[in-house]
Amino acid sequence: MIKYPIFYKDHVHETWIDRNGHMNDAEYAHVFSLSIDHFHDQVGLTNSERDARNYTVFTLENHITYIKELKKDTPFKVEIAIYDMDEKRTHFFQTLYNATTQEVCATAETMMMGMDRNTRKPAPFPDDVYAHIQTYQASQGDITFPEQLGHTIGIPKK
Repeated sequence: MIKYPIFYKDHVHETWIDRNGHMNDAEYAHVFSLSIDHFHDQVGLTNSERDARNYTVFTLENHITYIKELKKDTPFKVEIAIYDMDEKRTHFFQTLYNATTQEVCATAETMMMGMDRNTRKPAPFPDDVYAHIQTYQASQGDITFPEQLGHTIGIPKK
């Protein structure tokens, strides 16, 4: 069984740099998506297992906060935590760190739903996958989630 924390690690690629000289906002979404793919691989939802089970997961909602810039070639790591879950859904909270300075650079809150590939409708996680996800969440203990969890967009009124 897997245990918290799982990290996805990479570096900022040259093709990810935008006209402002830092990692493009769309690439953060890409990195957070790859991080969740990495998590799903660890709990038994690899591409081959998805094919064999005729089962997959879809993203229902995503919210990213951008906190500090990342520049070309900067190594980073994404910590994957589970805020909540049930038999069909996982509410992830991910934190992207500069791997050199350990500073938080971005966060992502993502809701995923298990899906039957035949019906294209929500379906419970396979039992073994669900057990892995439950074990991972339990292994987190009483972690403190950052203020970005549940954050809504708005302009503060004076």
